[in-house]
Amino acid sequence: MPHQLANVSGVILAAGQASRMGRDKLSLPFRGLPILQHVVNAARNSTLRDVTVVLPKGSELRRTVDLSGCNVVTSVHRDMGQAESLKTGLRSVMDSADGCMALLGDQPLITASAIDMLVGAFTQQPECWVAPVQEGMRGNPITIPSAWFPKVFELEGDTGARPLLGSPGLALRLVRVHEVGPFIDVDTEEQYQRLLTNYGQKTA
Repeated sequence: MPHQLANVSGVILAAGQASRMGRDKLSLPFRGLPILQHVVNAARNSTLRDVTVVLPKGSELRRTVDLSGCNVVTSVHRDMGQAESLKTGLRSVMDSADGCMALLGDQPLITASAIDMLVGAFTQQPECWVAPVQEGMRGNPITIPSAWFPKVFELEGDTGARPLLGSPGLALRLVRVHEVGPFIDVDTEEQYQRLLTNYGQKTA
């Protein structure tokens, strides 16, 4: 691996409407901290060059989550879905990043070591999209090469960047990650309760 890591900017998507949960899931407690705080901490402690957090307008999360050291931007079109949040975050990093890692705000088990593994893989092949995989299941975060940024701005809806993964000419590098973090998110009350039951007592 080259000594010089690629300039990968992290964009944490935290402006969703949590419609399946019915309440602000990112501020729910997990191991004594809001769910979003765990993602922010992992990103800040990783080899990502910088971290941008995309929040909805007037979000309480600015008050309840320690966002120091992060660039905070507001998604004014949160009703238009995850693609809008991704584009909002990407606008603030696109001029200087080799790649953009799109992290989900509802993956509190993500770790700096998993992020670093993905940054390392991207550094080796910066023309490739990079995603974690485990037993055939693809997870998040996904890292987008700068050459594909223009295509991201064409996206619409509540999908993130996933629709682009089937594009002709797209090279996807799957990185086997043995941690659970990239494969567990919290979309429903049931998933939140399962998270607390299975992982709530473990130390980070």
